[in-house]
Amino acid sequence: MGRKAAYLGELSRMGVRVPWGFVITRSAFRRFMDVTKDKVSEALRGINLEDPKDLSRRYEIVKDIITRTELPLDISLEIEHYAREISSNLVAVRPTITSGMSGPSFAGEMETFLYVNKIDLPFFIKQAWASYFNPRSLAYRIAQGIPLDIAVLVQEMIDPEAAGTVFTIHPVTGNPNWVIIESSWGLGQAVTRGLVTPDRFVLPKRDRVIAEKNIGNKHLMLRYDPQYGGIREIPLGGKALEPSLTDEKAIELANLALRIEEFFGRHVNLEWALQDKKLYILEVRGVKTMWEEI
Repeated sequence: MGRKAAYLGELSRMGVRVPWGFVITRSAFRRFMDVTKDKVSEALRGINLEDPKDLSRRYEIVKDIITRTELPLDISLEIEHYAREISSNLVAVRPTITSGMSGPSFAGEMETFLYVNKIDLPFFIKQAWASYFNPRSLAYRIAQGIPLDIAVLVQEMIDPEAAGTVFTIHPVTGNPNWVIIESSWGLGQAVTRGLVTPDRFVLPKRDRVIAEKNIGNKHLMLRYDPQYGGIREIPLGGKALEPSLTDEKAIELANLALRIEEFFGRHVNLEWALQDKKLYILEVRGVKTMWEEI
């Protein structure tokens, strides 16, 4: 099981709201790669890690090899079985590394696929596996100097009204006495990709009241458009300067983050989403500038 999936599973067991899903294990990844390894090895032979164009070209070749290869029948049937247990038609497909708790992180190096129709799951699972060989991921693995496997987490797709991040340590000063929340309308990628100036809530851990609140100019949001069949940037007009998170929800989120910090015994950085007035935790990771990552 991947690190991302394992931590979300722990949170679910402690009563934290996490989107329901299942994991395609690293053993499934290994079995699939056993079928394709000769072709993939040939495609990567002599690769020039200093040449971005060569990296990209080789990745496209590998992605094509993986996409064209059929999944083993038993894996395909298991995916179909567990996908039926997800109530929504749309899911998120998230690759995740399988190293230990203090091992290296792959945050942002592999590709996550959102709003995937369940009937297209086999294709996007193979796309997730292929992203193990994308230029960023390949360079990262070689820089770490150790081989890493991946698992793939398939989850019910949350369609958030607002989303963002929360740190249980100040991400700039390293002060451990504060909770820092950033929030924006729509998908949290607007925050993590720096597309908007998010709302920012600062709460002291001791009192858990809002000590500082800055409402950002959230001039757009990312939302899924069924007619377009993908994620679009939607201009917000006057809504841009409205708070994307109420004070009550900010305090609830801070309390939740501190429960998670206490559970893991270290500071955490969370990705969260708000749907139907309910907070969901989408990802938990460590703050790597301060200490070994979880």
